[in-house]
Amino acid sequence: MKHSIGFIGGGRVTKILLQGFANKNVKFEKVVVTETNQEVLASLKKQFPEIESADAKNAASQDIVFIALHPPMVMDTLELIKNNVKAEATVISLAPKINLLKLSLKLAHVENLARLIPNATSYINKGFNPMTFSSGFDPSQKQVVLDLLKTLGTTFEVSEEKLESYAIMSAMLPTYFWFQWRELAGIGEKIGLSAEESNKSIYETIIASLDLMYKTDLTPAQVIDLIPVK
Repeated sequence: MKHSIGFIGGGRVTKILLQGFANKNVKFEKVVVTETNQEVLASLKKQFPEIESADAKNAASQDIVFIALHPPMVMDTLELIKNNVKAEATVISLAPKINLLKLSLKLAHVENLARLIPNATSYINKGFNPMTFSSGFDPSQKQVVLDLLKTLGTTFEVSEEKLESYAIMSAMLPTYFWFQWRELAGIGEKIGLSAEESNKSIYETIIASLDLMYKTDLTPAQVIDLIPVK
């Protein structure tokens, strides 16, 4: 890809996106990451040796800039880097809560502003990633961005007011279940199954249960009624 990208923040979501791109052999002219936690940065560079570490102003000067920060840090950081972001750049915020209007207050000279709610499953290119674009976003560049992010999985455009709902219903959804599945696996081993048998049982049953709930003509109540224990 004939673009350089910069990540303001090198934490979990940056790792997820970089791994998703790597899985699909997506190449960039340059990947610049700024991260103040040196342990996090070292871990990221070990996993992705090609990245360059630099300060936030350098990362902000790339063609596509990802704002990968927690919401409380976003506005102050944008104030710091706003003069380094090119007018023709694409800026994609990965943070919830900070809307496009607030982003544009700091980056008034940038028309190509977008927000993406990333999903951890993008790590294996099976993400479910809603995004929204500013009204002035260049249509041709929008397609470039969508084509790039679709390598991570299902990426689709929605109205901005729905992004926070998707953050709950998609981005946070795995955390509601992962701990339960891990606990079930431990129980399985305690009652006589091997780790492999326990994991296979959980995986196969979860997939079939999802299909039963969402890919049949049964109502949710009818599905639930198939098992007497509640």
